[in-house]
Amino acid sequence: MKNSILAVLLISISLPAYFAQDVSNMILNPSFESMNGKLKKLKQINVASEWDSPTALKADLYSTEKDLPVSAPSNQRGKEFPMDGENYAGILAYSYNNKEPRTYIQTQLLSPMSKGVEYCIKFNVSLSDLSKYAINNLGMYMGKEPLYLESKGDLIFQKESEFSNVATNVENKVYNARYNWESVCAMYKSNGKEQYITIGNFFNNKDVKVEKLAKLDGFSGSQLPSAYYYIDQVEVFLIEDIADCDCSNQMDNVNTSSIIYHKDLVKQDGIYSIEELVNMGTVYFDVTRASIDKMFVEGLNKMVTLLKENPEINIELHGHTDKMEFSSIKKDPENELLINLGIRRADKVKAFLVKNGISEERLSTMNHDASQPASARYSELSLAKNRRVEFKIVE
Repeated sequence: MKNSILAVLLISISLPAYFAQDVSNMILNPSFESMNGKLKKLKQINVASEWDSPTALKADLYSTEKDLPVSAPSNQRGKEFPMDGENYAGILAYSYNNKEPRTYIQTQLLSPMSKGVEYCIKFNVSLSDLSKYAINNLGMYMGKEPLYLESKGDLIFQKESEFSNVATNVENKVYNARYNWESVCAMYKSNGKEQYITIGNFFNNKDVKVEKLAKLDGFSGSQLPSAYYYIDQVEVFLIEDIADCDCSNQMDNVNTSSIIYHKDLVKQDGIYSIEELVNMGTVYFDVTRASIDKMFVEGLNKMVTLLKENPEINIELHGHTDKMEFSSIKKDPENELLINLGIRRADKVKAFLVKNGISEERLSTMNHDASQPASARYSELSLAKNRRVEFKIVE
């Protein structure tokens, strides 16, 4: 009996440090602390337990306990203290005119994702001090199989199905902070059985927003014509409530211009039923706004004409918010800008119709908040599709 107890104790003591992490995180060794082998040179991300790179050109690993070129906080790329523990990774996410191949980091989740379930993904980045450029489009790809490229090169996606598995920040900002860590935070709804994650830039250079930076004082050496990022503290965990992901604070910084969804309807000499015409009248809204954009005035005027020509029709106006807005409402229920946003949108559309001659008795409004999304994704486009008022005929 004593021997059995001793064996259990020895096994417990010998478990790797990363098993002591929060069990909700599906990433093993999230801050690269556990290492197998000796870290001596660059391109050794595989020394961090559970981590590797999907291309022949490996990403880097840095440690406060090592000397140049893999030392921290100071190294050949600049200076940054680890966000957590003693180590962090480093990837090249962009180079001018594609002169240098990009690098990526990849690992396997503790268990496969479940179809239809929402997950929160987070990782932290810091732009190296000698980077001449900063970019957006840093993201995490979720796949059933690991990505693999036998040669040195960039993993650039072309298909919409591939991009749908890449999670980026809602506002997809340019990450230009060179003195501190910035969080990449997003929600991801699983297609089912994804069990590998890869972090990097998967977009063609022409689709990447690039910011050119001046050299910082106090750093010797020339700026490098690239965007190189340190990475630390990677998380993937299941969420029951969007507020648990804590990405909603990004709403304060979202650029609300040019993210109103507008679906162009092309009539091809067909004949639409009245119900089809009513369903086509959906009005979309800007982030946190209930005002009607002028692009929808023409469509609403057509709806007025349709209702006047068909006086027997009564209409329900269904107001919706996106999930990011609804999370912000839950966190700040006294915010006059956000409270009852779905019904306020429906009331605005109703007021337009009444002002233009439609009897108020023919119109009713309903509020759904974010319970009936038109799109389950969290990209800017998907969220924009959810900020809407829909028309439905009622008896």
